[in-house]
Amino acid sequence: MTKSIAMTDEVCKSVDLGVEVCKSVDIGDEVCSVLDENPCIRMNMSKGLINTRALARYIIRVRKLDSTIDAVISTIRRYELESHEALFEKAYEFISRAITISTKSPLADIALIKDTEIQGLLPELFSLIHYTQGDVLRIIQADEAIKVLVDEKNVEKVKNLFPKDKITKINENLGEVNIHMPEGGEEVLGILVVALNELAINGINVQGTMTCYPEVLWFVKDKDLLKAYNVLYRLMHPKDK
Repeated sequence: MTKSIAMTDEVCKSVDLGVEVCKSVDIGDEVCSVLDENPCIRMNMSKGLINTRALARYIIRVRKLDSTIDAVISTIRRYELESHEALFEKAYEFISRAITISTKSPLADIALIKDTEIQGLLPELFSLIHYTQGDVLRIIQADEAIKVLVDEKNVEKVKNLFPKDKITKINENLGEVNIHMPEGGEEVLGILVVALNELAINGINVQGTMTCYPEVLWFVKDKDLLKAYNVLYRLMHPKDK
């Protein structure tokens, strides 16, 4: 038994049911998927920096499409950029108005089991760590664990406070980049995405982030700290590039 299946790509033929319907797939879905997953491509398309034919060849190659290059080009040209790029442009503009940027290192991230014993000991950290004098003390609670971020010089104090079997991991040699944002950062979409994208493009693996507006904190390995600082500084001062 055969049946003709309507597909978006002209290469689709009548095939036996139960067998692969077509060598191709929905070209529109595949093109949109690639563009949706790549904000850098979208941003450069909106600025006219992308060669559409080269992009079409790239999409055909990475998605293994059985389609003509003209069909993919046509789909790319129908892709709506405005709703995406307005978001990112606003995020870039907002970051460019950031007030200050600073760093701290070396730091260590200590992961603890989350239970009542740890909860009872946590308040003692505030008498051990002199955060009012500039020492770092960041505490993050998740569903299964609690993380404590401190200066490496204070790691032993934390280890001595908590039972050894409650410490699951210690991640040392970390650095922190702190950006002081303008008022209203909580309402701006895409700030973290834009910054994370720029850091990733520059080969920087972000170990974690924390927001406490107006401050946004980025944690990286100490060896990447200067590079991360420079990347984020350039986002704050695009006219200096």
